[in-house]
Amino acid sequence: MDILLLAHLTSSYDDWKVIFDEDAEARKAIISGATLVAQADEKTAMIVFYGVDMEAMATFLGTPEFAERTSHLVSGHTVYTISELAPPA
Repeated sequence: MDILLLAHLTSSYDDWKVIFDEDAEARKAIISGATLVAQADEKTAMIVFYGVDMEAMATFLGTPEFAERTSHLVSGHTVYTISELAPPA
């Protein structure tokens, strides 16, 4: 599954990005495709994940370790699924 994840920041994007980058190795077990990350605004990071194992992602995001490392940086996440649209007829 392909998803867009919005991280609602309570810190600076740069501080959040350091922790995000530290998870690169762990994401390899969850994401089979590309990952795109960018700052949407002062309080939002956008991450596009291609080829997500949603069960593994939920497990990863739900660990106490993840919560401990990110609770001071993020107030929450909003997740959207991405699907290809058929061209207009």
